[in-house]
Amino acid sequence: MVNAFLLMKYVNNNYDKDGQLIGDHEHIANKFLDYLKRFNDESFSELLVSSTFIPDFYKKDSSQETLFTKLVEAMVCDWARRMGFRSTLIKEKSSYEDVNITIDNQLIVVDTKTFRLGRSQAAPNVKDFLKLEDIRKWCDRHEDAIGGLVTYPHLHEWKEGSDAYTYCSTKDIPTVMLSYVHLAYLLHMKSNFETNSLSLLWNYDKIFPEKLFKKMPGGNKKAYWGVMQTELINITNSDRKTYSAYINKYNKITLQAVKDIINSLKSNIEYEAKKAIAEVKEMDFKQIREEYAKYKIKQETSEYKKILNNVEKFRLK
Repeated sequence: MVNAFLLMKYVNNNYDKDGQLIGDHEHIANKFLDYLKRFNDESFSELLVSSTFIPDFYKKDSSQETLFTKLVEAMVCDWARRMGFRSTLIKEKSSYEDVNITIDNQLIVVDTKTFRLGRSQAAPNVKDFLKLEDIRKWCDRHEDAIGGLVTYPHLHEWKEGSDAYTYCSTKDIPTVMLSYVHLAYLLHMKSNFETNSLSLLWNYDKIFPEKLFKKMPGGNKKAYWGVMQTELINITNSDRKTYSAYINKYNKITLQAVKDIINSLKSNIEYEAKKAIAEVKEMDFKQIREEYAKYKIKQETSEYKKILNNVEKFRLK
């Protein structure tokens, strides 16, 4: 079920005609958890990889953006439930994790991430992606915590190397980074393995005895995913061919969602251009009509074109 706009529509439906939020974020997130129960695991996975990009026209730190990210957190919480784990959506926001997941009596603190497709960088700043000391602080609040998990859309990742992979290979505070595509793969494979064995991903004494530094030969992205892919394949009792097939499947679903968003942006550009021309045609003087049309088209479409350029440049891979 490729639906790039499901979360956006759910957010919009919780605002009245005057733009006021109906209820509060926590209540709406809990309703959304109930709403998700109508989807089977495969439909849920497709939504997870296709509908979790923040709409570009939400203002930064707006109520809409906050609610949208809360719904993404709810999806990660529901993913864990579907995997057979205990999970809790955390109410406190300041200096707390987003979700707790308990795997075989071992607690994982989760930092869920999502970003705009139209942001001007291919990957986020590392400080916006992961603060290792936050993970440490959150874990210190729980006696049974074994580490952290960062979830994120896979299109927002670094090309070769990043401090993020160094942080996510630091064994004194094991913090795994998994994209929503990887979560979808694990959910698809859940009947093929004992899901509690997923806790082996946090056995950093074994899998990451040393940190992976950014400037290592070949880059630490390749090294990180080389280790993680092997572990995921082993844990799920799978093989490289099957793993690649399902990762590619969910990548294609994400790509289709990006194309749908691009088409929506193009439609908005076309609509605003036609509306501007219609307005200008009401003017009396030909030259004024022509010049004003150019101005109006530029004013009404520039932001769409900026976003469209960034999406096509960074996301169509």
